[in-house]
Amino acid sequence: MSSLIMFGFFGVSGGCRVQSLKPSSTSNSCYICYNTAIHASLGGCLRAQIIVDCLLNDVVVPDDTIAFIVGKAFLPSAAVCEQALLDAVYFIPLPGDPSCDAYELILPQWTVPFVIGLGRVTSSFPTSTDGQNSLAFVSCSEYVWDGKMSSKLMCNFDDSLLPGYRISSFPRNSLIQFFGTIKDVVSSGGMTVDVKSIVTDVDHISSLGK
Repeated sequence: MSSLIMFGFFGVSGGCRVQSLKPSSTSNSCYICYNTAIHASLGGCLRAQIIVDCLLNDVVVPDDTIAFIVGKAFLPSAAVCEQALLDAVYFIPLPGDPSCDAYELILPQWTVPFVIGLGRVTSSFPTSTDGQNSLAFVSCSEYVWDGKMSSKLMCNFDDSLLPGYRISSFPRNSLIQFFGTIKDVVSSGGMTVDVKSIVTDVDHISSLGK
């Protein structure tokens, strides 16, 4: 049980239509591939590609279009020439002509995407002497671009904002669900999530419904 969903406003460019044969299908599927970037609240960014399922007559949006996107995500965890991948569930372009100056007037001021993850803690430790800040490495997997892909995220927790939790005491391999925003792109590889909400002991919760 694992998942990684990202949503927010993204600028897209370089759209091209592609046909491919999915492993689970006997007929070609059509999608549009766009280039974009994932921006962090501390100023860094990571190159990414987005695929959008489409019909043969669907229009490719112009370069520099801003779209609200909800997508299944893969975020690379190593300092390699790998880029992030988003498999769009919803792709909603903002109306207007991106080549016009007036287009900027409708753009949202918030450019940092939100993340909802369900994954297992691989390690955790306090990052402040008072024990109120913790960092947990969480492994999430998601079905992206016709394959299951794993992401390893660094989740930053302010324990004072999450009363009742002490993240550094989470047992290894415990299943948690978290919500937050992309905080930073780490030079050695990977991304940090600024966690605002968390659900713990998800293994126990899921077992109650069986």
